[in-house]
Amino acid sequence: MSATTGRGGSGRIWMFAALYALVSFALGADRYVTYHSGSDLGLFTQSIATVFHGFTNTTENGSHFTFHFSPILYLCAPLLLATRSPLALIAIQAVACALVAPPLYLLARRRLPAGIALAVASVALLYPPLAGVAFGDFHENAFAPAATLWLLWAVDARRWPLAAFFLAVTLSIKEDQAVLLAAAAAYGLVYFARRGERPGVVFSGAALVVSLAVFALFFGVIRKLAGAQDAWAPLHFYAWDRIVDAKGSAPWYSIGRPAYFLEALVPLLFVCLGSPLFLLALPGFAECLFSHESVTYTMGTHYAAVWIPYVLAAFVLGMANLYAKRPRPARILARVCLVLCAINLVFASPTHWGHYLGARTAHDVTLDRVLATLPRDLEAGTHDEIYAHLGLDPHISLGLARKPRYVLIDTSFAHSYWVEQMLPVVTQGVASGSYKLISDQDGIALYQRLR
Repeated sequence: MSATTGRGGSGRIWMFAALYALVSFALGADRYVTYHSGSDLGLFTQSIATVFHGFTNTTENGSHFTFHFSPILYLCAPLLLATRSPLALIAIQAVACALVAPPLYLLARRRLPAGIALAVASVALLYPPLAGVAFGDFHENAFAPAATLWLLWAVDARRWPLAAFFLAVTLSIKEDQAVLLAAAAAYGLVYFARRGERPGVVFSGAALVVSLAVFALFFGVIRKLAGAQDAWAPLHFYAWDRIVDAKGSAPWYSIGRPAYFLEALVPLLFVCLGSPLFLLALPGFAECLFSHESVTYTMGTHYAAVWIPYVLAAFVLGMANLYAKRPRPARILARVCLVLCAINLVFASPTHWGHYLGARTAHDVTLDRVLATLPRDLEAGTHDEIYAHLGLDPHISLGLARKPRYVLIDTSFAHSYWVEQMLPVVTQGVASGSYKLISDQDGIALYQRLR
């Protein structure tokens, strides 16, 4: 295989990644402008927009750093503040997810000819779990797949300064990355020690110490500095002795857990199991599957981002192992995986494009007009679909828990969770005189709380 062909493959994977980012952004933008985005987009818009004022949002009732250690979000602030639009975050997430392909290609190219390396890396761009992360509402987890894969590539290439940089980037995404990277570092210690590679042992040992230090620093210092007074909120996912929401909870024997595992591996035809590196995906799977709340192991949510990079890297190495023994079957298998992932996306996509995408309607235009004419700094409670558009206003909140002075409800979203919670309260309030209807345009109702 000539060097020219190798360079061509590298150029094509960057082109494919750019196309993936453009398509992901277009789909996310459609979801946003047709009012199908959810509360996470509003939450992160509020947090990042208050970058100079505590990184606060009304949903978490304070600084985001009381919930998660995510300094990487500071890098999103310039684009969001420059554009003054949540679409900036949708664009950033699209690019972040697209960046998984180049490091996978580099990993593959060290072991495979350019053609099959390109095919193997391209599988990631059709991998349904990654599509679910890219298309979902903005979340810091979206940075994890690419950051982790660039770290794995740097370690694989023994480029230790770059590895240290990507380690720092990955640790800045979320506190759970400290645990996942500590496990990966322990694996690295054993791997490099067996091979007698002292630089690898030193890097893995340092990564282990730094990861544990970041974890301790967040829970011992940063949360308190950010204003945390209660127990860490995400613990509710694992509070099996305090299951109160039957709708969102599932017993330990739920079929959803093995089904989730199969959804992750079947599109790759279990090739990832052909590399010991797959072991690094297990802590991420445990984080998702040990929760009693089914949302963490529902494909299409951001939670999958913690194990996706390790599964994809193991897929590349598994394919390389197969190619070393049986080149022709490996080439065929790579193409089959591409087709299988594409079929999955079309007919059983975890993104649920049919629900979230569509043409803009006259009602969407009315919603645009209503939101544009709202007074600035309106203290209002609303639901996901509107909250996602009003995140730049630090006074907008989700639901009625903060007892907002105004309530904005679009009754066309009658089956939305928050509308189902809010509308009966406000309707009864109007009847009792505690709320007053201020305006109603095409079912978009603004209420004022009187007492």
